[in-house]
Amino acid sequence: MSLTWLETEGGPFIVVPRTALLHWSGTDGDYDRACEVMDIVGVLALSDGAEALVLGDEPLSTAYLPEHRVLVRWCYAESEDAVADIIRAGLPTTDWEEGPVLSTTGELLLFDAAYFGSEAGTLTASTVLELAAGRYRVDSASIEPNDLTSFRVHRFVELAGRDVAETPGSR
Repeated sequence: MSLTWLETEGGPFIVVPRTALLHWSGTDGDYDRACEVMDIVGVLALSDGAEALVLGDEPLSTAYLPEHRVLVRWCYAESEDAVADIIRAGLPTTDWEEGPVLSTTGELLLFDAAYFGSEAGTLTASTVLELAAGRYRVDSASIEPNDLTSFRVHRFVELAGRDVAETPGSR
């Protein structure tokens, strides 16, 4: 299985709920906020109260592996051959770093943060992330099977109800 890779024009990627696309203002303000994210991933509040995920750090080519709810970011590799297989093989043994929590109303779109949300899929390429409405922790890791291959990956971990430990008397 080959992956569909997206590129930006040099800035970060943004992941926005489909229902909130009209609230992503691209270079009219939200893009600057996205560029201020210094972490590998970060969450921004949108004007309608929805949340967007920023893929910070470097503007790496990015693809989505839906069966594992994993974004794959290309750091370096000799070829595109078998990337999906490399990622699948690396996921079970990867050391994940817990990331921020993102709330969503459902389906998300990944696209270049410089564009308006209304331009996703028309003036700029986008990828659909089919997730159910809810809260997800976005964990990050690196998969480096050899010295010539490195990918950064971000997985969406669905949080059940509350993501805190059960309190006494709550049973």
